[in-house]
Amino acid sequence: MKVLLVNPSNELMYPGSPPISLAILASYLRQFKHELKIVDMASGQDYKKLDDFEPDVVGITGTTPTILNAYECADYFKELGKKVIIGGSHASVMPDEAIKHCDAVVIGEGEISFWKLLDGFGYSDHKIIQGIPIDNIDDIPMPAYDLLNMEFYLSTPMAKLITCLPDTIRMGCLLTSRGCPYHCTFCHNSFKNIPYRYNSAKRVVDEIEYMVKNYHIEALFFIEDNFFVNKFRVQEICNMMIERNIKIKWGGNARVDNLDEDTLKLAKKAGCIQVTFGWESGSQKMLDTYNKKTTVKQNEDSIKICNNVGLMANGTVMIGGPGETIEDIRLTLKFMTNNHITGGVGVCVTTPFPGTQMWEDLIKEGKLFPDYLNYKEFNFSQIPVKCFDMPMDKFNEILHKLRTIAGMRLMQSKLNYEMKRVEI
Repeated sequence: MKVLLVNPSNELMYPGSPPISLAILASYLRQFKHELKIVDMASGQDYKKLDDFEPDVVGITGTTPTILNAYECADYFKELGKKVIIGGSHASVMPDEAIKHCDAVVIGEGEISFWKLLDGFGYSDHKIIQGIPIDNIDDIPMPAYDLLNMEFYLSTPMAKLITCLPDTIRMGCLLTSRGCPYHCTFCHNSFKNIPYRYNSAKRVVDEIEYMVKNYHIEALFFIEDNFFVNKFRVQEICNMMIERNIKIKWGGNARVDNLDEDTLKLAKKAGCIQVTFGWESGSQKMLDTYNKKTTVKQNEDSIKICNNVGLMANGTVMIGGPGETIEDIRLTLKFMTNNHITGGVGVCVTTPFPGTQMWEDLIKEGKLFPDYLNYKEFNFSQIPVKCFDMPMDKFNEILHKLRTIAGMRLMQSKLNYEMKRVEI
């Protein structure tokens, strides 16, 4: 069958990393001789302009801020008489909403269920289908990068996830694990209960080599929630990169309680220059509210460890959480200014995404009314749901100040990096 996979965009959001999840789905389906095409609206592609590709089935993914565009896309193809399947994080928690726009909704991981739908559309009497996790994700072929507009991502400054690097550098992204063993209240993992699995070190390094050879990448970022969660796998990956003489700069996401100096020293030797943390807050009260299972001291120690090793500590904080006060935000500001953060700091608005524990808690408390929400505002920059008690004008004033400070720190990190490269 001819299968079109669509990644919708949101005009309020900037282009980021390529839709690797769709490339993984495409590589899985191609094993069964289906013909695939990927349209990524974030890269400027248009699903209404398919040249001579006439799909039999259209698969559409969607996060909360892009789901309205996903529904618009689904309605377009339904009117053309196409079979439409919707998946992704938003549809997985709001399937009764999504099914109004399509023939089937796949909850959770989609490879096996999507394949079964193609093998005999309507294999289930149920239009809402529970996805089946794949135990060994090494069994899935390498993502179908050839179906993506890779030159767009490799040359788009907004896609640079290693903050100090110049915009001209060719940076790729890898997704090498699924799930997360933690349950922060603001994260989809608080409801998914998807088992944590990861690609083997060999598979990861093979893919890195493929990216270097075929796309000439100079830098790489591991976009999964926590690349460093299994330090033994990280060490194996680093040793293989050193043995194969792979010389690229790279970074990845980490929790503050998953690090040790020996692993980071090895990572630096293998080319790592940045570790990105979800610090979230400088207030222990708020960390506990988010069920982070971390402490402010661990946040501070993560920065010290990176500084000791010579890696940039980069990260994000959130303000506007349930019960947060001005004093809590002052503690976050103190954390940002009193610690020697050599990378950038992203300041996000705490956002209760549908299906998260925070979302459920706010509904129970009568603070959230799903029928009156604009999904496009769920982008970490706007305030789709007011969780806090302080006046809005005061909150916006504080948010602006924190983002100004964060912007200054980001410019400083770029300057420091460039100064180190100057040769006299």
